[in-house]
Amino acid sequence: MVIFGLILLLLALAVIAYMWFATAGMSAVEIDYGVLNVSLEPFWLFVAGGIALAAATSGLWMMAVGTRTKARKAKEVRELRRQAKEADRRAERAQDSSTLDQRSAPAGAPSSGASHPRGTTPSTGSDAPILPRSPRGEGHTTPGAPGARSDLDVDPPRR
Repeated sequence: MVIFGLILLLLALAVIAYMWFATAGMSAVEIDYGVLNVSLEPFWLFVAGGIALAAATSGLWMMAVGTRTKARKAKEVRELRRQAKEADRRAERAQDSSTLDQRSAPAGAPSSGASHPRGTTPSTGSDAPILPRSPRGEGHTTPGAPGARSDLDVDPPRR
């Protein structure tokens, strides 16, 4: 990449030297456009064109850098929002499971649910299944009913 840049720089210097020597004996160029009345030698007209080209290139470069920065920030904001939504879902699931554990545990029993195996009732230790309660405390849900949850559901139902 450095070699390519060096070649371009040498080429630009060669063009500038050519323009200097090729236009040395030429008469001035008259520019008469309404308010703009200028008389320039051809080499200085060439330099003015180079400056205009450099300004345009710098403007395009600044626009590209700004666009990339804005896109990167927007991507970061989307990622942070996704992470926040995911954390909220995890917190809601943890709250729902702790609420379910507290409802199913008898008074005086630990609420972590670790004292009984999954699928058995904590009070009797029998193999009677524990039916999940709805988050609003409306009792048991029937599988297949609207709003019922399966063990395969990832997200809680939207209210």
